[in-house]
Amino acid sequence: MDLLRKLRETSMSVLPIVAIVIILNVTIAPIGWKAIGNFSLGAVAIIIGLALFLQGIDISIISTGHLIGAKLMEKRNLPLLVGAGFFIGMFVTVADPQVNVFAQQVSSLASGIAKTPLIWAFGIGVGFFAALSFARVVLKVSFRWLIIIFYSLMVITSLFVDPFFLGVAFDAGGATTGPLSVPLIIALGVGVSSVRKSSSSEEDSFGLVGIMAVGPIAAILVMGLIGGNVDTTAAAAVANEEILSLGGLFVHTIIEAFWALLPLLILFLIFQFTLLFQQKRQSIRMVEGLIYVAIGLILFLVGVNGAFMPVGSAIGSLIGSSDYRTLLIPIGFFFGGVIVLAEPAVWVLTDQVNEVSGGAVKKSLILIFFSLGISVAVALAMVRIIFDLSLFQILIPGYIIAMVLSFFSPPLFTAIAYDSGTVASGPMSTSFLLAFTLGVSTSGGGDPFLDGFGVIALIVMTPMISLQLLGLIYRYQSSKKKKGVLVK
Repeated sequence: MDLLRKLRETSMSVLPIVAIVIILNVTIAPIGWKAIGNFSLGAVAIIIGLALFLQGIDISIISTGHLIGAKLMEKRNLPLLVGAGFFIGMFVTVADPQVNVFAQQVSSLASGIAKTPLIWAFGIGVGFFAALSFARVVLKVSFRWLIIIFYSLMVITSLFVDPFFLGVAFDAGGATTGPLSVPLIIALGVGVSSVRKSSSSEEDSFGLVGIMAVGPIAAILVMGLIGGNVDTTAAAAVANEEILSLGGLFVHTIIEAFWALLPLLILFLIFQFTLLFQQKRQSIRMVEGLIYVAIGLILFLVGVNGAFMPVGSAIGSLIGSSDYRTLLIPIGFFFGGVIVLAEPAVWVLTDQVNEVSGGAVKKSLILIFFSLGISVAVALAMVRIIFDLSLFQILIPGYIIAMVLSFFSPPLFTAIAYDSGTVASGPMSTSFLLAFTLGVSTSGGGDPFLDGFGVIALIVMTPMISLQLLGLIYRYQSSKKKKGVLVK
């Protein structure tokens, strides 16, 4: 049964995190066995929730997204395709619970930045660049040059804004592509490319998420240019935010999941009665998949917010204030590598890569290089805190390397790499790893605001490099064998 396979996969992803937390508890970060018990229950909720979520994604969002993308492309109507891309990108972003959490964090740290306008700024930014992504596929514009132009403009603009906006902007590119928006956008891209048959169909299936992630970055940087400096005296409040009771957390999460899925259901119904006209059985299957997604998302978010986030903060604080502070670098490396494997959207992306490439690009290899990239990101975040480095000193050289690699890596891998950066920064990264980093920074007397937001920016950047390096290996093997695609 497919669900059992997903349970096995998610168990193998989450259990290593539990093991390292237990080891740290009996060695250098004694958080207590009660906390370990809660953490273990949270891990069970995440394993079951993630399996159900992925099952629902397969049943409903992926298949429906493929159909919508294909039907839109069959109309051969560019304004219709671009308009649909804009509204889908905007509404799934505004509804995504991860976006709401991120906007709340930003508004609580900076007086004068209201949560609701910020969410809509993210939504409009994502919608605009999602529409641009669809237009790129139809008009056959080079993904490489488009991404080089956009990211170069982002880097140049970042030189003129307050450091507050720098960290938030590059974090926003990842934080606003959550577990619901990423599967749908990727599925739409695959559907559009499947109709427009060409030699570039494989690489055109990806890159949409990478381009649309530019929207939130641009929105924040423009705010930085217009608004100037901001007051961040409330930064310490993030570390002391009130934690809901278990019952309160369940109710809060159920409400979040409802508002996240409602716009998605409305969009699907609109397309059903105007474009798809699926049979009753297929419509029931779509709703069944959304129910799986809802239950899975609730369990997953309860486990993440109720257990993983407080434990991550506690471990970071204990190690950050201990004599073992230098161990933060290898610990961060390990945490980054295993936690990315528990991100819902990571599994969706790797499944889609495997499907589109006909199994030529192995899922296991994508996951390995994904893990290596995030491992380096979190290790760099720890180096940055320990040695008090500027985000500029790591981020700008990293983006330059990623853009240079795009000239040498196969186009398919470049598109996948830029998608992967935003996909990796999901709810696990923006909760456990962010809480861990905030705990380290606060206990060491650093600036929790600047240090915390920096880790997400690094998580977005490093897979862009690691997966393009995988592309170079792929190209070397292809030239050596001189036949097909061979990735072992």
